[in-house]
Amino acid sequence: MKQFLTFIILSVALAAAGAARAAELPDFPGIESVPITPDMNFGGFFKKHQPVRIVFGVADPGNQLKESLINAAATVRYLKSKGYRYKIQFVLYGTAVLAADAWKQEYSGYDAQFQALRAQGVDFRVCHASLYSLHIHSGDLYSYMKVVPAGILQLAKKQMQGYAYISNR
Repeated sequence: MKQFLTFIILSVALAAAGAARAAELPDFPGIESVPITPDMNFGGFFKKHQPVRIVFGVADPGNQLKESLINAAATVRYLKSKGYRYKIQFVLYGTAVLAADAWKQEYSGYDAQFQALRAQGVDFRVCHASLYSLHIHSGDLYSYMKVVPAGILQLAKKQMQGYAYISNR
């Protein structure tokens, strides 16, 4: 009987801890939250390999950027739900730098998602060469985005530092 009561108390405590952690998960505007049951996991792999390092390389401000933002949000939610540390960076290059321009109305719909990811520690880098070729001034970028000399070299650097590269192409 004592073991049964201990099991019940432990089960309730774990359920409460899981519910509290779920309540702490971030909300990303316009991105659906997909529920993940406790039995869905990676067998402790990411627990052993922290922080989880991911770099998203984005060259297209349309579907590729949208899919990358959705995947980053899902990744952050999953890792946070497990209490895992992570380092995630977006590298915008090519025409994707148009979405980094705070004044471009065509791509302004991404602003809330950028901000929500930034609030969760996701970093953003923008390619100077692409900015130059598209006549965008670095002063027009969202303030939290940092310019790097070349987006492709930033991707190479992050991979050499052990980041998994995701392109969503």
